[in-house]
Amino acid sequence: MKRISLSTLCVLSFLAISCSGKRAGDVPNILASETVTVGEAYDSPFLNRFDVYQDGTVPMYRDADDTLWALSGHSHMGHIGVFRGTSLDDMKEAWPMTLNFKTGNAAEAFSGICYPEGVRPRGSVWPFGLYICPGTGRFFCFFHNETGWNGQGSAYDAFGPCETPAYDSDFRHIGLMHSDDRGKTWDFDRWILTSENVCFTDRYNPGAGSMVGQPSGIIDLGTGDFSTFIEEDGEWIYIIYNKIALDMDKGRFHSVDSYMARTRKRSDGVMGDFVKYYEGAFCEPGNFGRETAITHDTWHSRLAYSEKLGCYLMASSPIGKTPEEGIIADYMEVRTSQDMINWSEPLTFEKDGKRFGNHYQAIISYHGKGNPSVITGNEFTVMDCHNGTDVRCHDFRF
Repeated sequence: MKRISLSTLCVLSFLAISCSGKRAGDVPNILASETVTVGEAYDSPFLNRFDVYQDGTVPMYRDADDTLWALSGHSHMGHIGVFRGTSLDDMKEAWPMTLNFKTGNAAEAFSGICYPEGVRPRGSVWPFGLYICPGTGRFFCFFHNETGWNGQGSAYDAFGPCETPAYDSDFRHIGLMHSDDRGKTWDFDRWILTSENVCFTDRYNPGAGSMVGQPSGIIDLGTGDFSTFIEEDGEWIYIIYNKIALDMDKGRFHSVDSYMARTRKRSDGVMGDFVKYYEGAFCEPGNFGRETAITHDTWHSRLAYSEKLGCYLMASSPIGKTPEEGIIADYMEVRTSQDMINWSEPLTFEKDGKRFGNHYQAIISYHGKGNPSVITGNEFTVMDCHNGTDVRCHDFRF
């Protein structure tokens, strides 16, 4: 891919946006003191013409041999491609992902391994996280799943059985699968993150027996719409996930906040259980545990660390404030933090007279060089897309 000359960059202006996030007013946004520039859009390797339709941010990770790997696509449109290269500049699809289990109808999906609620699983796989065990070379994929899409006759949402979910009101879980042949074939392991609340309402019981559903009104749609941050020199794998509160009466999202869970990195080919952040500590179980939001009004948050700035960066999108903006407003907000828990107010950026960004965006190292989650200098790349669209890139400099 062609490198964009800095002479072609457009200077961005910052738009400070008020934030209801935890102690945001007490945490300065370190980027606010920087002059930031952004380049013109160019193609990533993750494009519709290759039969991959990205819906969410693309997970990336390097193996012990320093090969950069990525997973793009989802299981009910096109295919999921396994990509590799030295960086975004030469990354190409190595092979399509093959699942050794079925998706779709609840009668057969996910090897019959129920959601933690005891409800039979259904639907599709959206890969949003990738980790490669340094000791065994085993690939781990963390994926998003919903009850209302690709249920093949068994889909349901907050109101009952559906063909497609009303108001995006279906329920989310985060699952885990692994591959021992560099991502060619995958086995389903288990469901690793579940909301404290069950995955249905009093309107419809999807086979949960005497379990009580959430009362109709403002409900919790579960854990999902996530990304991962894996410490380069530390011991933790983090998942930063959304919980959506839906107002069933108004048919709109009431809130979309970000939460965090973590597990220790291991080198023996085992993935441990995740523990949720709650009231100042990582102390609640991944399934049915309580959780405390780390930021508010942040859709599909994704983190990177800037060595030059000495802080973490969070890219996300806010809830739409007007009917024209829709459920989620398609522009990028960036927060900064020095501990991943306490975050600043957000900043937005302008390019060509409008707010820069999209439905999904990921800040990564410049062209994905080195560790894609660590920005070593004063340049980085933003990958962005919408639902099932081409992933495009912009190069930033501060």
